[in-house]
Amino acid sequence: MILAVTNGVKAQAITPQSLAVYQEKQEKLCQQQAISSNRTYTFRQLPRATQDDGAYGKKSWIRKVFPFLKSPTDKYGIDDIRTLKDKFGRPAPVGESKRSKELRLKIEQNLPETNRKVKLAKYDWRENEIDVGKVGDQGFACNTCWAFATLDAMQISRQLLAKRENRTFEQELYPSARQLVSCMVKKPEDFCENNWHGEAFSFMVDKGLPLGGSGKYKAREAPTWDCDADEYVKALTWDFVSTTPQKIADTEEIKKAIILYGSVVSILSFDNCYWLYGGGVFNEERNKNGSHFVVIIGWDDEKGAWLIKNSYGEEWGEKGFGWIKYGSNNIGQWSAFVVADPKEEERITKTLNEGEK
Repeated sequence: MILAVTNGVKAQAITPQSLAVYQEKQEKLCQQQAISSNRTYTFRQLPRATQDDGAYGKKSWIRKVFPFLKSPTDKYGIDDIRTLKDKFGRPAPVGESKRSKELRLKIEQNLPETNRKVKLAKYDWRENEIDVGKVGDQGFACNTCWAFATLDAMQISRQLLAKRENRTFEQELYPSARQLVSCMVKKPEDFCENNWHGEAFSFMVDKGLPLGGSGKYKAREAPTWDCDADEYVKALTWDFVSTTPQKIADTEEIKKAIILYGSVVSILSFDNCYWLYGGGVFNEERNKNGSHFVVIIGWDDEKGAWLIKNSYGEEWGEKGFGWIKYGSNNIGQWSAFVVADPKEEERITKTLNEGEK
C-alpha cells in the first residue's frame, strides 16, 4: 500500500483499485483552484500504485524549530529573518555571504561572455554538455525534495567547475539522496521530515556531500538508514540569489545565477494541482508559503517559464522535468546556489587515484 500525501500531509491510502477514484478527486480539487488565467498545462495519469520506489514516512510533516544559528549580519535583512521565523518556523540558515560575494565577482570577471548569455531567450544545461543527473523519486510520503534538489545542484556545480578548468569530470563515487539524508538527519523517525536547502548547503560546506556508501532508497515502515559514506567532497560556498531572499528573485538575477553557478534551488508552493502536472507550462500562480524544493536548470522566454528538475520520478511532467511560469507558485523565492571547491575536487581525485594503486 502507498500513501498519497499533499505537502507532507496524509491524504488517503492508494491501492491500484482506488487509483482512478483518487485521480478524479484530485483533479476536482485542482479544478476548484482559481487561477488568474487559463491553464496552460495538462494533467498526468497517476502512476500505478504497485511500485516500491520512495521512502515511506509514517509521520506527517511537522515544521520544526531548529536551534538558532546566527547568520552573517550582511546576509539577511530583518524582513528575511522575520519571514523565516514567522512563516516557516525556523531561523535563517548559516551561509557564506562574504566569500560568496568575492567569488561571484571573480567568476564574472573571468567570464566576459556572461552578460551575452543572460540575454539568451532560452537556455537548458542539458543541451550544453552538463549531465543534470537521473530523475529521482522521493516517494509519496517522504519529504526529501530538499535532498534531491541540493544534491543535483552540487553535482551540476562540480561538472561546471571541471568544464571551466578544461578537465574531465571523474566520478567513481556517486552521491545519493539517501546518504545525504541519513548523514544529516540523526533520528530515523525524522528521515522523512522536510528540511531546508540552506542547511543542506551549509552541511556541504562544513562536512561535504556524501559520496558512495549504501544508495538503496526503498519504502519501509521504519527506515533505519545508516550514514556509511565512503568519502565527502566539500562545497566552497553557497548563497541566495537575491539580497532579499524572502521575495521572489528577479528573473534576470536567476538567469545570471544559472549561467554562473549551473543551477538554482528554489522553494515552490505546493498545491492540489502540482502533483498532477503532466506537461506544458504550469501556471496555477498559487503564491502561498512554499514547501517543495526544485532545481532550476534553464528557462524559455517564449514560454515565460523556468525549466525545473523535480523529484517525483519520470512519470511526473515531461519525464521528470517541467516548465513553471515565471513567478508562479512563488518559484524564485529563497532561491539559492552552491559552488564547488577546486581544491576539494583536486583532493578527491588524488585520493581516489591513490586508492586504486
